[in-house]
Amino acid sequence: MPAPEDRLTPPQRLRRAVRREALAAALIQARQAAEMTQTELATASGMSRSAIARLESGDASIGSDRLWDIAVALGMRPSALFLLAEADEAAAETLDGA
Repeated sequence: MPAPEDRLTPPQRLRRAVRREALAAALIQARQAAEMTQTELATASGMSRSAIARLESGDASIGSDRLWDIAVALGMRPSALFLLAEADEAAAETLDGA
């Protein structure tokens, strides 16, 4: 479970926002490449459409089990989703431990 926003320092909040935005963009890109709607992805992954929408807007975090379910539904490995997210320059910079 992610730490509550009020327990994070400003730099931690920024890193969280950047990473969520990058993963959101990766999910959208992968879903569109699979020619799936949010509803189709939700059904295939066992999640609600609103949960998919929250992830794609960067408003929610995701557990490893759910990320795995989404990746399988998209016909890819979970690591491929992270690679797409890491392609975002701002997200990649958060990996430097700063």
